[in-house]
Amino acid sequence: MIQRKLDPDLAAALAERIRAVEAASSAELVVEIRAHSGSYSHADARFGALVAFVALLIVLFSPWDFKDLWVPPVVLGAYIMGILVARILSLIRRAMTTRRDRDRRVRVTAAATFVERGVTNTTRETGLLIFLSLLERRMELIADRGVLDAVPVLEWNQLLEKTRQRDADANALLDVIRELEPLLTKYVPARAGDRDELADEIRFVNR
Repeated sequence: MIQRKLDPDLAAALAERIRAVEAASSAELVVEIRAHSGSYSHADARFGALVAFVALLIVLFSPWDFKDLWVPPVVLGAYIMGILVARILSLIRRAMTTRRDRDRRVRVTAAATFVERGVTNTTRETGLLIFLSLLERRMELIADRGVLDAVPVLEWNQLLEKTRQRDADANALLDVIRELEPLLTKYVPARAGDRDELADEIRFVNR
């Protein structure tokens, strides 16, 4: 099962770390955690169909005598049960989908969040989104033009690849922010007139 809420102590530590980075640089960090980046109803249906098929085989080849009238409700009940179980257990949803599909959904949701949270609207174009999707166990970094123009491509790509490959959970967010800090401090230093334009609090979306 996936995490359904963020530990208050961790949330406070993340917000404090974000404020420290923003005090030392012109970057504006936004962190969002999502329970998942898609409905995955197709994965639920696949598992439901698998459970229904197994139930049908049991009915057809069982040593016990099942009346023909029992077959449809047994199979339908197994299908519904399979869907409900898949909705609860993230492991099943991962097993019923491809890594490529999950990664694509995270990228799309992260890009939408980047716009929705106003990360593109900072004065110096130095907004940066750290996006974590728990079911998919994937983290994404999306930076605005001011950051991408300032940080050398090689260093940014190395950090991006390392972020995507790490064991993505809420605690890993602190490590990512710590790794971002020296890059942002060096290449996107604080400037006179900088102001806090985006909320530092972590948003947890459980839907």
